[in-house]
Amino acid sequence: MKKIVFLLALVSLNISAQDLSKLYKKVSSSVVYINIESYDYSDVLFSQQVRKEESLGSGVLIAEEGLIWTAAHVIQASEKITVEFTDGDVYEAEVISSDTNADVALIKVKDSFQLKEKNIAKIGDSDKVQIGDNVFIIGAPHGFKQSLSKGIISGKYSPENLSNRFEKVDFFQTDASINPGNSGGPMFNMKGEIVGIASRIYTVSGGFDGIGFAVTSNVANKILANRENWSGFESMVLSPELAALLNLPQQGGILITKVSTQGKAGKLGLMGGFVPVVIAGQELLLGGDIILEIAGVKILDHSSLELVQERLINTKDGEKVSIVILRQGQVVSTTYDK
Repeated sequence: MKKIVFLLALVSLNISAQDLSKLYKKVSSSVVYINIESYDYSDVLFSQQVRKEESLGSGVLIAEEGLIWTAAHVIQASEKITVEFTDGDVYEAEVISSDTNADVALIKVKDSFQLKEKNIAKIGDSDKVQIGDNVFIIGAPHGFKQSLSKGIISGKYSPENLSNRFEKVDFFQTDASINPGNSGGPMFNMKGEIVGIASRIYTVSGGFDGIGFAVTSNVANKILANRENWSGFESMVLSPELAALLNLPQQGGILITKVSTQGKAGKLGLMGGFVPVVIAGQELLLGGDIILEIAGVKILDHSSLELVQERLINTKDGEKVSIVILRQGQVVSTTYDK
């Protein structure tokens, strides 16, 4: 009897492996390798030179017109984006929309008329995904293109301080391997539908420790459908302790660490950091602008960002939006057209 059960288990495992192999062949050609060029100012004080920096990520084609889902942190301060498909075709892309809270972004292939033969992935309903469901992720961990990792949904996670337009940002927790280069790659269910976008990992060792997170497809769909403007800068919200150490005139602010010349921030003349420091074990780039106020809302903590969103929602297109920044110890005001 035990022998029969053992044989049935082997048959079941073999069928599962065959199903995954077929699914991989079906969807892998919709997954792209993303190469990012950006500027690195961290050495400018010593070398007097701005270096070009290359980084990588993953993404997935979700529409014939060349629309690709990826992670916001992959492209947020990019100067140039290229995407590579499994057949070796390489195209330049541009950012359409990005949301750093949810860590999702929408980019578009510039010559999308050439993509008619490309495989387009189907977006699934992430609300139907249950803890314990099998999933798999395809991406380019450490540059190894089209790598597959398999796991289960280990949990569901909704950080209290993350929201967009009052939409709660939901993540799937998974034990499917996520490593640098996987970011922005799709998480598929066993029907071959996208149910998440690989975002981040929890790590003690610095590598993958078995706990990864993917933004749910329903959250990505809702947020990216709004086609938000791309701010084009990397930043962090300062705690009251850091605000005091940096001698801010208020209890918080947004420290700009890196800026793309292609995004809204760069076109406004906002400046990123160039002085690498470590404060309380945290690596920072100081010397850049610190945003104190947007649209009349003082930035004191993460909840201030929700108030900014509400204010911007009620601001008509073409209206002026005010920004107050701290630059080299001086408070400076500027405006931009929404």
